[in-house]
Amino acid sequence: MINRISISALVASLFVLSGCGGSGGSTAEEKLSARLTVNLEAASNGVGIEAFMLPDSDDFDNIPQDPNNPITAAKVELGQMLYHETALATAGVNSDRTGTWSCASCHHAAAGFKAGVVQGIAEGGEGFGIAGETRVLVSGFDALSSDPTLVPDVQPVTSPAVLNVAFQEVMLWNGQFGNMEGGFVNIGLDDNVLSTPGTPKAHNSRQLAGVEIQAVAGLGVHRLSVTDDSILQTNADYQALFNAAFPDGSDDVLEDAAKAIAAFERTIIANQSPFQLWLRGDQNAMSAEELRGANLFFESGCSDCHRGAALSSDVGATEDEIFFAIGFADFDPNNSAVTGNVPENAAKGRGGFTGESSDDYKFKIPQLYNLADTNVFGHGASFDSVRDLVAFKNTGLSQKLLPEGVLDSRVVPLGLSEQEIDDLTAFLETALYDPNLERFVPSSVPSGNCTPVNDAIAQIDLSC
Repeated sequence: MINRISISALVASLFVLSGCGGSGGSTAEEKLSARLTVNLEAASNGVGIEAFMLPDSDDFDNIPQDPNNPITAAKVELGQMLYHETALATAGVNSDRTGTWSCASCHHAAAGFKAGVVQGIAEGGEGFGIAGETRVLVSGFDALSSDPTLVPDVQPVTSPAVLNVAFQEVMLWNGQFGNMEGGFVNIGLDDNVLSTPGTPKAHNSRQLAGVEIQAVAGLGVHRLSVTDDSILQTNADYQALFNAAFPDGSDDVLEDAAKAIAAFERTIIANQSPFQLWLRGDQNAMSAEELRGANLFFESGCSDCHRGAALSSDVGATEDEIFFAIGFADFDPNNSAVTGNVPENAAKGRGGFTGESSDDYKFKIPQLYNLADTNVFGHGASFDSVRDLVAFKNTGLSQKLLPEGVLDSRVVPLGLSEQEIDDLTAFLETALYDPNLERFVPSSVPSGNCTPVNDAIAQIDLSC
């Protein structure tokens, strides 16, 4: 890895050679913009600054997709409704909670398509607040309850963002979903690992990409039904939407419904953020502070791991370019916002899925847009502010005690000043912030239910 000093010297040299370092009347912002252009070119693998541009959400030809699930407007429309539809929540364990959650309960626009709380709650939760921040367990529900009707739908890690999800081949923090024809991230894993019978991973045998597999498996895991006389079969609006999305009919309603959800998810793209506007030619879209932070992002090593248009990983990235052991802590069992425990396989991340010790404690690199929509960061929610996370990364330390040699070699002290930490935080919090994610939320769903959650307290919170 090029260290910070050498890459800064390289950029400074290129900056001067390009004629941007002189006094020539340029404003500070113009000089910072020119410097950023040089940095982006250097980080683009020869593609140019276009490598970091996110496509429009209706530019289907330029959105990464599974060739076995081409995106169409009709699929996106159906998928948007299914994603937000609380009436699908009929396969739960407690009849009192039927119809109160949806896919969007733990991945909604108000929280940057995350949950808005430390541990996302589908069945067994109530309330919402403004951005999901007041959703809590219904009294009596406990992940360790001996009563199966009181076991909520929660996970031992935070809810990953669905925002910009099209730009990664495999899903979940451990990458266990995804076996696309022509894909390579999970290729070579034994069937008893990749498609374990009796588990959600069995859906990998469908040989679809991660977004699609997660949608198939997620419907079951999160106790949602699109078959057996669900609203998808009984509601005239859904029947019309489904027929438009799949005009040739369907031999597998579950898979096709999931493909529609995945098609919609692939269009949830943060393409209206200031950084994206700047990339498209608006040189005034970012402030001087944001521009300084953007340059630091590409000069201090952040872009060694956070790459590509979503600042997650490049499309076509290898496994070693997607999963890293960076030492973030797991859920704190003493946190009152957490129910249940963290199984060893969940704590091991990628290694807990593949069974390979070389993968232990590696987790998928997340995308970085709309972080300011929530205060939950890391697979174990071990940070509650972007600045604190940046400041900790600046130390080059690990939160979690890891075996010797496991921590990624790129986790090193960055040597940033307090001002530089502020600038880098400004880039992450404001320059990468799309202010209009509500455009991905339907004004209503065919059932007429509240969305993204539909319990009595949430109905008051959401005024619906």
